[in-house]
Amino acid sequence: MLPKTAKAALKGALVVVFFYIIPMMLLSSLSELSPEITSRYEQLLVTFVAIVLFFTVASELTAGTIFQHGFNIGKAIIMMIFIVFALEGGIVSLDFQELQLVADLRIYLAMVLIIDLLGLVKSVLQAINFLSERTEKQHPAPKPS
Repeated sequence: MLPKTAKAALKGALVVVFFYIIPMMLLSSLSELSPEITSRYEQLLVTFVAIVLFFTVASELTAGTIFQHGFNIGKAIIMMIFIVFALEGGIVSLDFQELQLVADLRIYLAMVLIIDLLGLVKSVLQAINFLSERTEKQHPAPKPS
């Protein structure tokens, strides 16, 4: 069994590879077509990876404690805020030379936020379950007489 720090480092490395290196390779190939469009998304990708990396490592280092659940709750809230920011409130516009493209993604944004809200509820319920199990271990239920 790996110690917590090794598991956190391994998970952090996997996050960097799958959420940063591979998407950056794809974005760099697309940037040849339109560098002004992809530069904004590169910044969002770096921010996204930083958020996910921090919460993945922090959650892994605090595994088995209430802080793990606190980090999961924080991650869900921060990701909801980030998604609203990244999708510009649901109305995304791109300017490409003489062409302006506007996409209404409010329905998609609502669906993603509902999924993230379910993740938030799951994290809160896990925290409640963790605390109740800890309380049951400290104060066992009285035996019926």
